[in-house]
Amino acid sequence: VPTSGKDARGGSALIVALWVLMILSMLITSLAFDMHIEAGVASYYRKRTKAQYLGQAGVEYAKSVLVKEVQSGEAGDLILEEGDDEETVVAAINLSRGVGVTLTRELGEGSFTVNIKPEEGRRNVNTLLEEDWKEIFDQAGVPTDLWDELMDCFYDWIDKGDEHRLNGAESEDPFYKDRDYEVKNANLDTVDELLMIKGFTEAIVYGGPNPDKDGESMTGIAQWLTTWGDGKVNLNTASREVLLTLPNIEDWVVDDIIAKRVGVDGQAGTKDDGFDNVDEAMGQTGMNPELRERVSTTDRKYIRVDSIGEVQKVKNGITCILQVSDGKVVPVFWAERVLE
Repeated sequence: VPTSGKDARGGSALIVALWVLMILSMLITSLAFDMHIEAGVASYYRKRTKAQYLGQAGVEYAKSVLVKEVQSGEAGDLILEEGDDEETVVAAINLSRGVGVTLTRELGEGSFTVNIKPEEGRRNVNTLLEEDWKEIFDQAGVPTDLWDELMDCFYDWIDKGDEHRLNGAESEDPFYKDRDYEVKNANLDTVDELLMIKGFTEAIVYGGPNPDKDGESMTGIAQWLTTWGDGKVNLNTASREVLLTLPNIEDWVVDDIIAKRVGVDGQAGTKDDGFDNVDEAMGQTGMNPELRERVSTTDRKYIRVDSIGEVQKVKNGITCILQVSDGKVVPVFWAERVLE
């Protein structure tokens, strides 16, 4: 049946109107989606900023605990100052004894968790002897056929001379020539600097696949190392893995140290934690007397603080090294990172 020109125009107008409505709905949907994304991004960055400030608050809290002078009454009860709680005071006591602590505090709509440990609980990489390196490499699962080259290249990096060791490398080595930098001939400033030394791969330093296809993955040596402190290992806070890197120490001795350093009550985080001195540690455990000059108990000149601020599952972390001297706390290293 033939249609009139009026009906045809009406049908065309309806089609155009439908197209316009569809385009408008798409624009509105797109605008709403963009607004939703922008709101989410703004919310995330707002939470991230708050988490960053909470992380900084955790560091400030750690500093206040480190300089706190703890007093006790005639009966031995703790004397709390205004605003203190017993957990904070016990933490201050333990830190004064070279014992690490972990504290969590709610603040506003978020919180911070701060881990405070003497840096002497790690091995100072600049003071390691060959026997120490062997224990560390063994603990990390580094293939034994790499040990000699790694040790010689490390010592060539930090010593003053220009003559390389048997398996070492100085500035004229192709490894350094290709990378256009010279051997430092000085101590490492950070553990990350190991990656600049010939032979020290990311897998060796931070963990990763073993070059020996039949070997287990390497756990990474960086977690046990530092560049701060006098090289003595703090028995009150060193991890089991770090204690096992001491030469000629048996597993059962390490287990004995960890069991005895939590005090008579057998619970970590109480005010009787930690050995008072090396002699006490020697007397209560089966430690080899030859290790006396290589360990400490209450040393805490350098403190590692790991502070994590969190707001609704958004986290920001701060790792810093604080130097504690004469009642003053001074940051000597600072690094921030966003945690997923």
